[in-house]
Amino acid sequence: MKIPFRYFWSFLLTFTASGALSAQTPRSPFMPAPLEQAEDVVEVVEDAELQFCGVFGDGDNKRFLIYNVTTNRSSWLRLNQEGPGEVSVEAFDRDQGTVNIRHGGRVLTLGMQSATISGSRAGGSAPVRLQNNSQDLVSTVKVNPTPTDERRRLEAVAAEVRRRRAARQAAAAKAPGAADAR
Repeated sequence: MKIPFRYFWSFLLTFTASGALSAQTPRSPFMPAPLEQAEDVVEVVEDAELQFCGVFGDGDNKRFLIYNVTTNRSSWLRLNQEGPGEVSVEAFDRDQGTVNIRHGGRVLTLGMQSATISGSRAGGSAPVRLQNNSQDLVSTVKVNPTPTDERRRLEAVAAEVRRRRAARQAAAAKAPGAADAR
Protein backbone atom coordinates (compact mmCIF):
# COMPACT_ATOMS: atom_id res chain seq x y z
CA MET A 1 0.00 0.00 0.00
CA LYS A 2 1.41 3.30 -1.05
CA ILE A 3 0.53 6.58 0.79
CA PRO A 4 0.17 9.62 -1.46
CA PHE A 5 2.95 12.12 -0.98
CA ARG A 6 0.66 15.05 -0.03
CA TYR A 7 -0.94 13.03 2.80
CA PHE A 8 2.47 12.20 4.20
CA TRP A 9 3.50 15.88 4.24
CA SER A 10 0.25 17.03 5.82
CA PHE A 11 0.65 14.38 8.56
CA LEU A 12 4.28 15.35 9.14
CA LEU A 13 3.44 19.07 9.23
CA THR A 14 0.57 18.53 11.69
CA PHE A 15 2.68 16.35 13.98
CA THR A 16 5.57 18.85 14.00
CA ALA A 17 3.33 21.90 14.53
CA SER A 18 1.50 20.32 17.47
CA GLY A 19 4.81 19.50 19.17
CA ALA A 20 6.13 23.03 18.61
CA LEU A 21 2.94 24.66 19.90
CA SER A 22 2.83 22.58 23.06
CA ALA A 23 6.42 23.56 23.84
CA GLN A 24 5.64 27.28 23.42
CA THR A 25 2.33 27.44 25.28
CA PRO A 26 2.78 29.17 28.66
CA ARG A 27 1.08 27.75 31.73
CA SER A 28 -2.33 29.30 32.24
CA PRO A 29 -2.85 31.06 35.60
CA PHE A 30 -6.34 29.55 35.71
CA MET A 31 -5.14 25.94 35.64
CA PRO A 32 -4.00 24.11 38.79
CA ALA A 33 -0.28 23.95 39.45
CA PRO A 34 1.61 20.93 38.11
CA LEU A 35 2.37 18.21 40.64
CA GLU A 36 6.05 19.06 40.91
CA GLN A 37 5.17 22.61 42.07
CA ALA A 38 2.39 21.50 44.41
CA GLU A 39 4.92 20.24 46.96
CA ASP A 40 6.03 23.82 47.72
CA VAL A 41 2.62 24.71 49.20
CA VAL A 42 2.91 25.78 52.83
CA GLU A 43 0.09 24.99 55.24
CA VAL A 44 -1.64 28.24 56.14
CA VAL A 45 -3.04 28.58 59.66
CA GLU A 46 -6.80 29.20 59.67
CA ASP A 47 -8.80 30.85 62.49
CA ALA A 48 -5.66 31.90 64.34
CA GLU A 49 -5.40 34.52 67.07
CA LEU A 50 -3.54 36.71 64.58
CA GLN A 51 -4.71 37.66 61.08
CA PHE A 52 -2.76 39.01 58.11
CA CYS A 53 -4.93 41.81 56.66
CA GLY A 54 -2.82 43.89 54.30
CA VAL A 55 0.47 45.01 52.76
CA PHE A 56 1.60 48.60 52.26
CA GLY A 57 4.68 50.06 50.63
CA ASP A 58 7.46 48.58 48.55
CA GLY A 59 11.05 47.43 48.94
CA ASP A 60 12.49 47.93 52.43
CA ASN A 61 9.56 50.16 53.41
CA LYS A 62 7.04 47.35 53.06
CA ARG A 63 4.73 47.02 56.08
CA PHE A 64 2.26 44.30 56.99
CA LEU A 65 -1.04 44.77 58.83
CA ILE A 66 -1.36 42.19 61.59
CA TYR A 67 -4.63 42.07 63.53
CA ASN A 68 -4.94 40.42 66.95
CA VAL A 69 -8.44 38.97 67.31
CA THR A 70 -8.35 38.63 71.11
CA THR A 71 -7.26 42.21 71.83
CA ASN A 72 -9.03 43.81 68.82
CA ARG A 73 -5.85 45.72 67.97
CA SER A 74 -3.90 45.90 64.75
CA SER A 75 -0.43 47.15 63.89
CA TRP A 76 1.64 47.79 60.78
CA LEU A 77 4.96 45.95 61.11
CA ARG A 78 8.09 45.87 58.97
CA LEU A 79 10.07 42.69 58.40
CA ASN A 80 11.80 41.59 61.62
CA GLN A 81 10.25 44.45 63.60
CA GLU A 82 8.75 43.39 66.91
CA GLY A 83 5.28 44.69 67.53
CA PRO A 84 2.89 44.55 70.47
CA GLY A 85 2.49 41.14 72.09
CA GLU A 86 5.89 39.86 70.90
CA VAL A 87 4.72 39.60 67.29
CA SER A 88 7.17 39.96 64.42
CA VAL A 89 6.95 39.33 60.68
CA GLU A 90 9.79 37.08 59.55
CA ALA A 91 9.07 36.51 55.86
CA PHE A 92 6.63 37.47 53.11
CA ASP A 93 5.71 35.29 50.12
CA ARG A 94 4.20 37.54 47.47
CA ASP A 95 3.23 34.68 45.12
CA GLN A 96 1.15 32.85 47.72
CA GLY A 97 0.08 35.97 49.65
CA THR A 98 1.34 34.69 53.01
CA VAL A 99 3.55 35.92 55.85
CA ASN A 100 5.51 33.99 58.44
CA ILE A 101 4.81 35.40 61.90
CA ARG A 102 6.74 34.71 65.09
CA HIS A 103 4.39 34.94 68.05
CA GLY A 104 5.27 33.71 71.52
CA GLY A 105 8.13 31.48 70.35
CA ARG A 106 6.19 29.72 67.57
CA VAL A 107 6.13 30.45 63.85
CA LEU A 108 2.79 30.73 62.04
CA THR A 109 2.10 31.07 58.32
CA LEU A 110 -0.87 33.36 57.77
CA GLY A 111 -2.71 33.91 54.50
CA MET A 112 -4.17 37.26 53.47
CA GLN A 113 -7.70 37.66 54.85
CA SER A 114 -10.45 38.09 52.31
CA ALA A 115 -13.05 40.81 52.69
CA THR A 116 -16.41 39.88 54.18
CA ILE A 117 -19.52 41.96 53.83
CA SER A 118 -22.28 41.62 56.38
CA GLY A 119 -25.46 43.46 57.16
CA SER A 120 -28.97 43.77 55.84
CA ARG A 121 -29.89 43.93 52.21
CA ALA A 122 -30.16 47.28 50.48
CA GLY A 123 -33.48 49.02 50.74
CA GLY A 124 -34.52 47.50 54.06
CA SER A 125 -38.18 47.57 55.03
CA ALA A 126 -40.90 49.87 53.78
CA PRO A 127 -40.34 53.55 54.62
CA VAL A 128 -42.16 55.04 57.59
CA ARG A 129 -45.12 57.24 56.65
CA LEU A 130 -45.89 60.09 59.04
CA GLN A 131 -48.97 62.24 59.31
CA ASN A 132 -48.77 66.03 59.47
CA ASN A 133 -47.98 65.86 63.15
CA SER A 134 -44.32 66.61 64.01
CA GLN A 135 -44.85 64.71 67.26
CA ASP A 136 -44.65 61.49 65.18
CA LEU A 137 -41.03 62.35 64.42
CA VAL A 138 -40.19 62.69 68.12
CA SER A 139 -41.86 59.35 68.91
CA THR A 140 -39.37 57.52 66.65
CA VAL A 141 -36.45 58.38 68.99
CA LYS A 142 -35.40 55.44 71.23
CA VAL A 143 -33.11 55.40 74.28
CA ASN A 144 -31.02 52.38 73.18
CA PRO A 145 -31.77 52.09 69.45
CA THR A 146 -31.14 48.95 67.47
CA PRO A 147 -30.03 49.29 63.85
CA THR A 148 -33.66 48.74 62.82
CA ASP A 149 -34.85 51.52 65.15
CA GLU A 150 -32.17 53.85 63.83
CA ARG A 151 -33.15 53.08 60.22
CA ARG A 152 -36.81 53.83 61.02
CA ARG A 153 -35.83 57.11 62.70
CA LEU A 154 -33.82 58.23 59.68
CA GLU A 155 -36.68 57.27 57.36
CA ALA A 156 -39.04 59.33 59.54
CA VAL A 157 -36.71 62.33 59.34
CA ALA A 158 -36.54 61.99 55.55
CA ALA A 159 -40.35 61.75 55.35
CA GLU A 160 -40.73 64.89 57.47
CA VAL A 161 -38.25 66.79 55.28
CA ARG A 162 -40.19 65.74 52.16
CA ARG A 163 -43.50 66.81 53.76
CA ARG A 164 -42.14 70.24 54.74
CA ARG A 165 -40.63 70.83 51.29
CA ALA A 166 -43.95 69.97 49.64
CA ALA A 167 -45.80 72.34 52.00
CA ARG A 168 -43.30 75.12 51.31
CA GLN A 169 -43.58 74.63 47.53
CA ALA A 170 -47.40 74.62 47.73
CA ALA A 171 -47.34 77.85 49.76
CA ALA A 172 -44.94 79.46 47.29
CA ALA A 173 -47.19 78.52 44.37
CA LYS A 174 -50.25 80.12 46.04
CA ALA A 175 -48.44 83.34 47.01
CA PRO A 176 -49.32 86.46 44.98
CA GLY A 177 -46.66 87.35 42.45
CA ALA A 178 -45.24 83.80 42.46
CA ALA A 179 -45.92 83.52 38.73
CA ASP A 180 -44.11 86.85 38.09
CA ALA A 181 -41.02 85.75 40.06
CA ARG A 182 -40.47 82.77 37.84
